Amino acid sequence: MSIPSTTGKLDPVTFEVLKNAFVNIVDQMAEQIFRTCYSFVIYSRDFSSAICDPQGNTVMQGSGDIAAHVGTLHYTAQAVINNFPDDIHPGDVFVVNDVYQGGTHFNDTRIVRPIFYKDTLLGFAQANGHWADVGGAVPGSFNVSAIDHMAEGLRITPVRVFSQGKYLADVARLIASNTRAPADIIGDLQSPGERPTCRAKSCGWSKCTASRPSRPRSTKCRTTWRR
Repeated sequence: MSIPSTTGKLDPVTFEVLKNAFVNIVDQMAEQIFRTCYSFVIYSRDFSSAICDPQGNTVMQGSGDIAAHVGTLHYTAQAVINNFPDDIHPGDVFVVNDVYQGGTHFNDTRIVRPIFYKDTLLGFAQANGHWADVGGAVPGSFNVSAIDHMAEGLRITPVRVFSQGKYLADVARLIASNTRAPADIIGDLQSPGERPTCRAKSCGWSKCTASRPSRPRSTKCRTTWRR
């Protein structure tokens, strides 16, 4: 895996063209997850997206994102980099909600996918969505009586759920089985995993990832699509 040089300057016109292109890409990422989500909380627009550079720094957020989400997404991307040094490949997808590694609270779960062109890491596409339940002592995982994070829910340190395009169903089941809505969790794990792949394709990076995971279909969300 190689990382491109970041030296160089952009003229104002090129800068504006690229800036608006990146905003459009992130907004399309948001539209895809809105149309494929399982969780009613995510369908209510409690999610955000971002593109990060190869060092994990946030390059662009969407036009309708939540400040509390996007303000720490760069820490999550950097956590993936730090936990998987020299072990990030095309087609990988990582999940993390650890509040000690960029997370906000356990319900806000981040899906991080590296974007490659050939063998060069161009950056990361990231989705942060509020899962309705992540375990813990009370439904919804908002435990006002908790005296430590153990009572709040499942703490997910950076872990791979797609490995070079292969869906790791055992890892996904382990996570989902520790929640009260496992079917929704599986769907919302797969939906953001597919979303960055589509963004890579729209940018002309269609050859940068391995085989794409299947996109989940939600009857609940599909019947209310708006054009």
